[in-house]
Amino acid sequence: MEDEVRVAATTTGVAQVFDLHALKAFAPDKRVRKMLFKTDQLWSEIACYEAGQSTVMHTHPREEEAIFVLEGTANMSIAGEEVVVPAGAIVKFPSNVPHDVRNLQNTRCVIMFIKANPKLLKGLSDG
Repeated sequence: MEDEVRVAATTTGVAQVFDLHALKAFAPDKRVRKMLFKTDQLWSEIACYEAGQSTVMHTHPREEEAIFVLEGTANMSIAGEEVVVPAGAIVKFPSNVPHDVRNLQNTRCVIMFIKANPKLLKGLSDG
C-alpha cells in the first residue's frame, strides 16, 4: 500500500466522524488512497480515481468486502462478471473473489471500502 495516506477524523465522544467529500484527493498519474481507519476489527479507505485510472485485479483471501461509490461510476470485474456501480450504490462480495475497480468515465470516481481486518480473521482461523 505504497500510495496509502492517513487522514484525521473529528472525534465526538467515542465516535469518529469522517467527512468523505472533504478527504477527496486526486493525482494525475495514479489513484489516491486514504486510510480512514484500521482497528482490531474494521478497515476502511477511500480511493479517488481520475478518468482512466484503475486498481489491478486482486483478491482478499479471508475478508468479505463492501465498496460504496461516493462519486462517479465504478466499473468492476467481480469473479469474471462485469458490474457497473453508480454513485450512491454499494456492492458486496465474498472473500477470495478476484475483483478490480476501473474508472472508464470522463469524470472522477471516488469509492469507499470497508472490510474486516485480515489480522482478526487470521486469528479466528488459527484457533
